[in-house]
Order: sequence, then C-alpha cells, then structure tokens
Amino acid sequence: MPIAREGHFLVSHDLAETPSLGLESVNLSACIQEAKLHPYKSVFGSPCFGFTETSLDALTELPRLDSVWFWDVALKNIEALYALSALRSFGVHPKRPAIDFSRLRSLQQVVWHYKATDTGLGSLNLKRLHIWHCSLKSKGFAGLQVPDTLEELQINWASAATLDGLPTIPSLRHLEIHRCRNLESLAVLPKLFPRLEHLVVAACGRVSAPDAEWLKASIPSLRHAYVRDRKVI
Repeated sequence: MPIAREGHFLVSHDLAETPSLGLESVNLSACIQEAKLHPYKSVFGSPCFGFTETSLDALTELPRLDSVWFWDVALKNIEALYALSALRSFGVHPKRPAIDFSRLRSLQQVVWHYKATDTGLGSLNLKRLHIWHCSLKSKGFAGLQVPDTLEELQINWASAATLDGLPTIPSLRHLEIHRCRNLESLAVLPKLFPRLEHLVVAACGRVSAPDAEWLKASIPSLRHAYVRDRKVI
C-alpha cells in the first residue's frame, strides 16, 4: 500500500480503485478542499499518517465519496458515514461505536474488523467481504452476519473450528482463510460454495488438506486450491 506525498498532500494509488487522498489533522481543512477540487472519491486516515481525529465529521463535506479506509484510529463518533450515500468500499478499525450497516445500502465491498455490536451487514448486497479478528462463542460461524450475495470472502484470525454456520453462497468464486488456528475441517465447502473457483487456506495448522480428487469431484468449478502450504489443484 504505497503512500507518498504528492505536492502538499499524501496520496495512495493502490488503496482503492481510484486515487485516495490522506486526511491529516494538522492540515485538515486544506485536505478537504483538495479532495473537493481534485476531486477525490476516496480518502484514508491513520495516526501514522497524521490523522488523529476522534470523529469522522470532516466527511460531511465530501458527500460523494465512494471509498473510505481508516486504520489504527480511535473514534468516538462515526455518524458522518451515514451521509455518504454513494459509499461503495469501506474499512475502519474496531475502536469505534457500533455500525448499522443497513444504513449504508450502496456498499459493495467491506473490510470488517469484527465487532459483535455491529448490525445490518447481512442485509447488504455485498460482492466482497474481508473479515478480521472474529471471535465467536460457537464452534462454527453461527450468528455471524454474512451476505449470501458475495463473490469473494476472506476470513482472517477467526476462532471457529468448522465452517458450519456460514450461509450457502452460490455466487462465491474466491475464498481465502488465513490464521484460523482452530479450524479443523473443510468438509462443508461443496455445500456452502458449490461454484467456488479459487481457494486458499494458509497458516491454519489444524486443518487437513483435502484430497484433490474429492475437491474436483465435489466442486467441479474449482480451478485453484492451495491448502496448508501445498498446491492441491
């Protein structure tokens, strides 16, 4: 995620599908004006790049944003998010109030740092979802809000031992599972994701690598599978 200063402002060309402008607290008004004039459709912020606000109120001046990404921030107020009617891509760390995702109907992709009090995620027509640090009381994923419209799902650092509880997602083509140390079985993959094409399971020490012939027979659409440091297909 290269971020470099272009003139007076921090810019990333890799963080979103369009160039993304960094918001810096000491220069916040100028950043907002730059975002309006350029115009930028994507903004980001992090304390390591000078964003130290406790709210996202500045976003109210940029109602046409389609992408926001804030990390390592400690926010007390996120209400400005709900004014972004065109927001398609979203990511923010969990030191924040709970989010009602049902108020963000235009979202297409979300990086979700799991927070049990968040609501409405399952009601969205998401295409891409990355879940981070998901600790659940169940052995599987029962109760987790996952839309059944996804084309890509990535799960990082989850506590589950099985994939049970995830919804059946016929549209899912791309699945990655990383650093889920309790995960033991992939047996329900064909039932949950019958049209899967790309599978990566890495740093999940307890999971058994499935047999290639079983995978090919169970999920005929599967073109690539990498499990436990081994290319299966």
